[in-house]
Amino acid sequence: MISKISTLISNQLVKHKIISEDAQDVYKYGVEIIVSSFIGFVIVTLVGIIFKALLQAMIFYVIFVALRSMTGGFHASTYLRCNIIFSVVSLFTMLFSKAASEVQLSVEMITLFFLPAVAIFLWLAPVENPNKPIEKKKRAYWKLTAVIVSVLLYILSILLYINQHIFESAVVTMTVFVVSILCMIPFFQKGGKN
Repeated sequence: MISKISTLISNQLVKHKIISEDAQDVYKYGVEIIVSSFIGFVIVTLVGIIFKALLQAMIFYVIFVALRSMTGGFHASTYLRCNIIFSVVSLFTMLFSKAASEVQLSVEMITLFFLPAVAIFLWLAPVENPNKPIEKKKRAYWKLTAVIVSVLLYILSILLYINQHIFESAVVTMTVFVVSILCMIPFFQKGGKN
């Protein structure tokens, strides 16, 4: 569906001579990314409404998108699968964040989720996508950036916890943890080879 919408839009851009035929594939891909991102945003908004936690859902979305852009990780083979997996990840993160905040999240629990996540980012990030290879010199940059951002998010999570924003602290913690899990999936798909 996303591909059909993108093709329709890019065909109209060519028809009205807004873009050249040579650039059509690039614009089609750009439209696919915009539409897919919009669908992801709508999914998270709906999850936020379901949990009556729109602010926390937006915290998840911003951290998830930003951190994934640094770490890479699992990519579904179609936009439909991607959106289904993203829906499940969003629901899982909000569900476990809510549960963690209700059983009284602790600094030890926050640390218990952050330590393996940061270790995974140090070990595997950035995870390459076959369609988007990363230059060797950029790998170190993205790894360091992911680790620094994760440590800053750890500090943010602790500060939120200390200031009695338990649910928000749990969302930050669980989002980072889920992104680290998504980094590991391609490693196991390749038979444990990095």
